[in-house]
Amino acid sequence: MFKQETLLEYLSSPEGINKIIVGIILVGAIINAIFITYSVRRTYGAAKQEREQLKIQQAKIDKLFPKKE
Repeated sequence: MFKQETLLEYLSSPEGINKIIVGIILVGAIINAIFITYSVRRTYGAAKQEREQLKIQQAKIDKLFPKKE
């Protein structure tokens, strides 16, 4: 196991600080990607559901008022 002083010394060094910053950036990027994926899927799903409802409504209208040619 690492000694606590050695680990803290490494994390306090410029190389350790760079690794901490890269880790924070990666975690932020992952959270951002999850949020974007969720938003896109939710928006696309809502649009798809709305199109389906419009098709059902149009089918009901066509059934009630058939077109005469």
